[in-house]
Amino acid sequence: MRRSSATVRALVLAAARELFEQRGYEPVSTREIADRAGVTQAAVFRHFGTKADLFVEAVGQPLYAFITDYLRRWLEGGHASDTSEHDTEAFVAGLYRLLLDNRPLLTALAGGLGDAPETIRSPFLHEILDRLEKEVEVETRIKGGQTMDVRFAVRFTFALVYGVALLDDALFADDAARPDHAAIVAQLSGFILRGSTQPGR
Repeated sequence: MRRSSATVRALVLAAARELFEQRGYEPVSTREIADRAGVTQAAVFRHFGTKADLFVEAVGQPLYAFITDYLRRWLEGGHASDTSEHDTEAFVAGLYRLLLDNRPLLTALAGGLGDAPETIRSPFLHEILDRLEKEVEVETRIKGGQTMDVRFAVRFTFALVYGVALLDDALFADDAARPDHAAIVAQLSGFILRGSTQPGR
């Protein structure tokens, strides 16, 4: 029975995620991914183009789904509602948890960017950050007030949460004094809100 394109893509992505998480980017071949997924190597290239493109999509798929769902709920709530602090904390909490849950792949991504510079050119991350930037610009325009350049604010926010999640064990290594995740989210959210409301110089 012939499998649909969506089924093949899902099988390849699942196999790629497993292998990249276990071994990182460089040691994994597209042939191994194809074998794990039960498809031909040609099918992998047909659906994803290059190994680097597949890597970015495998790593980024959960992130893309999270951002898309967050934006949908934000737009349903309306930009005029006075929920900036709550929205920021919800975004930081969801992103932090997602990144913690996918930390092995984030580590592989950080290493993979150095091994395969073409992954940097993938439009995936740029697309989701541009979408966030657009909505934050609308929010800022409606509510007024001074803020730093939105382009920087969105990207620095993402990078900060990404970095804290990636370095979680190293940043909070002392078990006796280790804050729980709720405390980390609250402090991150406050730091982001205070920092993003200061005009850039």
